[in-house]
Amino acid sequence: MGTYVETSAADQPRDVADSVKEDDLRRVLKDVPRGAFALCAIAVALVLIFWLAIYFGIFLPRGPVS
Repeated sequence: MGTYVETSAADQPRDVADSVKEDDLRRVLKDVPRGAFALCAIAVALVLIFWLAIYFGIFLPRGPVS
């Protein structure tokens, strides 16, 4: 088995992540969580609506199990 001669990609400046300014980072992070919370709230609301529709449309009309 031979030795691995390639250097790390982080050694080359073009492969290293760009530096981000603090002001830009704060601006982006201010908007991202709001959208994620909105998407989460919509998903939870849809699940709850469908569950209630199944509960009231299927389970209750069938009556109690005896």
